[in-house]
Amino acid sequence: MSTIIICAGKSISPAPGKYDSAGFDAAVREAINSICPPYDGKKYNTEGKTVLIGEGTPALDTAEKLLLPCDWTVDALLNEIPLRSFDDTERTFTEKQWLKKAAAQRKSGNTRQSESHAAVQARADRLIERIAGSDHVLITYPLFLSVLLDRLRVHDYVVQRTGFMSIKPLEQFVVSLKDSHCGGCQHNCFLSNPGCGVGRDKALRKGVPFTK
Repeated sequence: MSTIIICAGKSISPAPGKYDSAGFDAAVREAINSICPPYDGKKYNTEGKTVLIGEGTPALDTAEKLLLPCDWTVDALLNEIPLRSFDDTERTFTEKQWLKKAAAQRKSGNTRQSESHAAVQARADRLIERIAGSDHVLITYPLFLSVLLDRLRVHDYVVQRTGFMSIKPLEQFVVSLKDSHCGGCQHNCFLSNPGCGVGRDKALRKGVPFTK
């Protein structure tokens, strides 16, 4: 199983600047309906892979710009974490301050944020269950993608990325299931190529495809 994850070409986070609560919420609504910047780079052939994209114009526009003609399914599991101002106020804060305080509310389960951190993790886990065992191309948004990558590592997936530090628009990640050792004898074979009946039985129990 090998899956490519592409970060949408435009975040739904507001552009840098200062906002009151109404301005922040309006900027989020505008961003979710905005197209991505022009793109003239490599296009991906998705033959043999199932393509899933999140809701919103940025994800759709990214698919149209980066993928060769193909069919895709819009799946809410790939949506960005819902963003809302942390309070109703005319005081202004930078977009980073709004995002940081909203994240703290999600972590504490404050109901002003419609999806708690625990709920976002659970959504990521459901997506991982859905893609298990087959090849996919996924297009999603940076805040949810950050959580998804953490959960993939928890579930024994290996993540390779094209960038460093914070997730960038159009950055790509390649995800594959970690090939664990059998541990049944001194040879320490991989489960994908077990050398004895013990390893083959363990691979079957774990659902790891192996070479017979």
